[in-house]
Amino acid sequence: MERKEKRVPNCNWSKHEHRVEIFKNEKGDKIRIDHFQVGSSKMEYVQFINTDEILTVTGDYGNWVFCRPFVPSSTGYVCDHYWLEKLKIASKQEFTELDWKSIIGDIKEKIDSLEEEGYEGKQLKEAKEWYTELLEVAESEDTLEYEYKAFRDYYKPSCIDYEEIPHYKEIPTQLLIIFDVFDEICFRLKEKEEKNGI
Repeated sequence: MERKEKRVPNCNWSKHEHRVEIFKNEKGDKIRIDHFQVGSSKMEYVQFINTDEILTVTGDYGNWVFCRPFVPSSTGYVCDHYWLEKLKIASKQEFTELDWKSIIGDIKEKIDSLEEEGYEGKQLKEAKEWYTELLEVAESEDTLEYEYKAFRDYYKPSCIDYEEIPHYKEIPTQLLIIFDVFDEICFRLKEKEEKNGI
């Protein structure tokens, strides 16, 4: 049995304990709360609350609401994009953010390769100027300004197609940590079953 590779490798869960509370509400529906924490500390604390066909995750890495329950089990794991779909359906939270490192790298590469792509004369000059301005905005990491400059700029040269403009998104670290914690709990449950011969 192997542990899944962590999405956020520098997180250490070795001192965290997994504790479960199960009870019923007044309608008789089962509510399960999985706590993952060091002692009674609230630092790096994560709580999974499964109730009424939803999962709410709270703690040190934000609050997230999914439109279906995800109950930790020995066979459970996170499929990132499936979970993101269930997060999107259940709330209006931002579950992706611009990946500035990739965007900046691509803009620099784009500036260096304009001539190879066939830009010349006035088009080359305009494209180089516009991409240089776009690079400055990207380096400020201002999402609103970047998206305005990239997709609504009146002065964008007509020779640049919108599909050529770098626009990458990534899952926020806090949500990746939540996914890692769920996988860690499932791994521990699997390990416990194997140890007990279940």
